[in-house]
Amino acid sequence: MHTAAAHALGYPYFPYYPVVLDILRSRRADSVLDAPCGRGWLGDMARPATGRDVVVDGIGLAGLPGQANGYRRLTVHDLASPLPVAAPYDAVVCSEAIHQAANPGLLVQAFQQALRPGGTLVLTAANPASVRARLQALKRGFQANPPTESRPPGSAASATPLPWGFAQLHLLLADHGFADITLHNVVEVGQGPWFDRLIAWPMRRHCQARLKHAQDEASRHFWRQAGSDPSVHGRWLVISARRPGEG
Repeated sequence: MHTAAAHALGYPYFPYYPVVLDILRSRRADSVLDAPCGRGWLGDMARPATGRDVVVDGIGLAGLPGQANGYRRLTVHDLASPLPVAAPYDAVVCSEAIHQAANPGLLVQAFQQALRPGGTLVLTAANPASVRARLQALKRGFQANPPTESRPPGSAASATPLPWGFAQLHLLLADHGFADITLHNVVEVGQGPWFDRLIAWPMRRHCQARLKHAQDEASRHFWRQAGSDPSVHGRWLVISARRPGEG
């Protein structure tokens, strides 16, 4: 996180923000649902970063950003309940929430229903499969940090965080009918020193072997991504997927 940028913006800045904005720009997303909207970075950045007249609606539990942050509409809502969507969106962005959902499958299904045919879902999450995350888990004895914020019992974000890596998220999205599942590269400072690459060698070799014996293009595409730098070394995952239908 960039401390200076966070101080200037009034909310934390993370290196996956430009990647999400580039996806929205390339997909020409003019209507976006930000769920959950957190402190409002997407509403604040969407229009100036994409150069488009983007309409952004935000959903969150509490502490929603002010209307001046660029949102058309802000709704207090628990993501464990059906989404209050009046019309389908071009894109849905879910930042750092899927790993805390009480029922990730129902949440992804709700996102799909909130998208128009051909619309794009963008998921971001900390990468528990990165070399550094696995070494930290080995050191402390558990994979995910326990929740530290006080949240309503039974809410979508009150569940114990689960370690959703690229493979698990790919399976989740594919099982719910999403297509064109793509892992995007996030430029991070200090990524991939020689020790990280040495420790990651067995994982890369496994993915290369599975790629060599893959029987179809979909499988080959998956194993190429599973063994890529963003999957093995990245601290952040940014994954996009399309709802099938007219694009």
